[in-house]
Amino acid sequence: MGQAFGKSRVAPRALGKYLAQIAIVFVAYFVAGKLGQATTNIRSGNIGPVWPAFGIALAAVLLCGYRVWLGIAAGAFLLMFLSPVPHVAAVGQAAGATLAALTGAFLLRRIVKFDSSLSRLRDALGLIVLGAFGSAMVSASIGVAVLYATHVQAYSGLSSAWLIYWFGDSTGVLLITTLALTLPSLLKIRHRVRVAEFAALLLLLTLASLAVFSDHSLLPVKLHVLAFAVLPFVIWAAVRFGMSGAALATLFVATIATVETAFGSGPFARNTPFTNAVLLDVFFTVLSISGMTLAAVIAEREQAQDQREQLVREQAAIEARLRFATIIESSDDAIIGTDAAGTVTDWNKGAERLYGYSAGEVIGRPVVLLVPPDRSNDCAKIMNEVKQGTPVKHYETVRRKKDGTPVEVSLTGSPIFSPDGEVVGLSTIERDITGRKRQETILRNSEERFRLAAHAGKMFAYEWDAATDVLVRSAESTSILGIDETAHLTGQLILGRIHPDDRERLGAAIAGLSPKKTNLQVSYRIIRPDDSVIWVERNSLAHFDKQGSLLRIVGMVADITERKRAEEALSSARLRLIEAQEQERTRIARELHDDIGQRLALLTIELDQLQRNAASLPAEVRARLGELRKQAAEMASDIQSLSHEMHSSKLEYLGIAAAMKGFCREFGEKQKVEVDFKSHDLPAPLPRDISLCLFRVLQEALRNSAKHSGVRNFEVRLWGTPHVDEIHLTVRDSGAGFDSEAAKESRGLGLISMEERLKLLNGTFSIDSQPNHGTTVHARVPLTSGRDSMRAAG
Repeated sequence: MGQAFGKSRVAPRALGKYLAQIAIVFVAYFVAGKLGQATTNIRSGNIGPVWPAFGIALAAVLLCGYRVWLGIAAGAFLLMFLSPVPHVAAVGQAAGATLAALTGAFLLRRIVKFDSSLSRLRDALGLIVLGAFGSAMVSASIGVAVLYATHVQAYSGLSSAWLIYWFGDSTGVLLITTLALTLPSLLKIRHRVRVAEFAALLLLLTLASLAVFSDHSLLPVKLHVLAFAVLPFVIWAAVRFGMSGAALATLFVATIATVETAFGSGPFARNTPFTNAVLLDVFFTVLSISGMTLAAVIAEREQAQDQREQLVREQAAIEARLRFATIIESSDDAIIGTDAAGTVTDWNKGAERLYGYSAGEVIGRPVVLLVPPDRSNDCAKIMNEVKQGTPVKHYETVRRKKDGTPVEVSLTGSPIFSPDGEVVGLSTIERDITGRKRQETILRNSEERFRLAAHAGKMFAYEWDAATDVLVRSAESTSILGIDETAHLTGQLILGRIHPDDRERLGAAIAGLSPKKTNLQVSYRIIRPDDSVIWVERNSLAHFDKQGSLLRIVGMVADITERKRAEEALSSARLRLIEAQEQERTRIARELHDDIGQRLALLTIELDQLQRNAASLPAEVRARLGELRKQAAEMASDIQSLSHEMHSSKLEYLGIAAAMKGFCREFGEKQKVEVDFKSHDLPAPLPRDISLCLFRVLQEALRNSAKHSGVRNFEVRLWGTPHVDEIHLTVRDSGAGFDSEAAKESRGLGLISMEERLKLLNGTFSIDSQPNHGTTVHARVPLTSGRDSMRAAG
């Protein structure tokens, strides 16, 4: 009964909201239509160059849904009923306007996946093409047909009437719908300076529009040719105030131009009514499209910047989850977490079993509670190493249980970092190794199982007999494979569960076992009985008889599905970061070349002309002008070189060989060094991602060589190996060299960037260097990685 009562209250509320929406749409359409009919001087046969009511109709459907069609139809019918057209024509025009609005909204939602905030370029283009021009074809076709069917003729003929009808509804969408959808964002402006700026913009725009369109007697000269002088104000509004600002600015211009044209003033009142209406509509369309597309591009660029920042945060979150997953996968051991001061913060069940303390007894107390007096320096030593960012591996020490019994443990500790890179604590995995001191044989087996367990969370042991093909496995296999451990399982049956794409690789790995190569480590996918797919890692040891025949294989199988997903997520985040970096490089390079570079070039020309015309000036001034011109030219050249370095157009249009050769020449000229570049056996065309990767590696390697080698001659080689389908790049110098092992430990940003780029293409990267014997950087990329990425992109 309570539910029925609740529904009875909700239904009238929903109905009231619906009726309110219908009423608002009805009134808004009627008022907008009356405003559109006000300019009778430039209308003909109930058709005019601007019909704002259709913009209201499309906005209403996009904001409130298809159900408000009744308000549109009622408003359109009443408006046409009160106009000087037959009642049948009024019904037809109302039906055409309603159907056109519904059609436009349907096309925008279905094709463009329209977002009413208009923050994407495709939303703006969709509103222009489908919402304005597309849907207006429906209303124009139906409206003109019913008018002519009822003997109401407009302008100079059917085609002319249809064109004005179509233009009128289209401009109504461009002017009114855009503003109605984005007006809330404009109303959010609260800062006084921004409000003052917007008010100044509208004031100046109004004055400029009146000067162009009013033909006022105060202006002795007609400014008709300056009609598009209002466009900079629309651009100003789009840049500073987004889509809503551009829409409102365009509406101001359209209102003034329409009213003045109706009174016979301005550049669009000098021809026939049809020509004036067409020119007026074209003018409004150009202004609207310019403002909308510019505002959408700016909004999309701002969203891209926000997405790049979000990617950085996502990568940090993924790395944090990986650290957490490492702890969870090792949960069979004693896992203890402490803060930087040595206070226990985490205590798992394994620690409870090992030391006898419950979590409530230990958390919040110093970890020295577990340390015997004679080992008091151990904690300080371990914490000092961890604070320097150095992990502690397999450190053997003595701990004390709750009952005072000493226990020998092997300790592995890793630092815990804060988001800003500061060491805030220590995570340790501790294992009882007392039994190893008593039984060395058991110790070796235990250490092997522990190493396997440390690299995998969920795992099971197995043994496969080559003679019987019987596979025996531990109970943990049930939850991993989804097959009960008591079920009879053979190697042939389990092979049928291997993913088809991995069977050949697994078979090749097993076939490669021999008395000299008994270890097997391979990862592959398994299809469970419920058709779900998991990743497993298999670490095995093969046993052979004296004749070299395989007897059995024993080992561990670990479920690494979560780790694979985390690795894929991290790889995807890195790829998006690199793509975002390249996009930003391209943008900056374009701005340097097209803006700053051109302005410096113009400055150089001006200085040159000034120097030529300065014959009457003192020689010291002319010399100073020459120096300034030379400095400006050098700055322009440097900016152009930097632009090409950040985004090489040669790489895009001429290929990698030409781009690298050009870069080596420009680099040599700039750095006053000699770079010998040669290439051969390159496939054509080389995939873009491979070309860009190797080009960035070349840039970084040459910079490092020029900076650290101490020599002036470098050798660059680029070649392909068709028989193995690979591309190679080497950068070699005969300079000072360095300790390559120390360089790998330091891992500067340049080295990390090269390695990450090549890793995403399944490539390899190596540095061969020795002090005073030169350095060779070698990058190798399989050509198939680029083809795969091209197919994926396609």
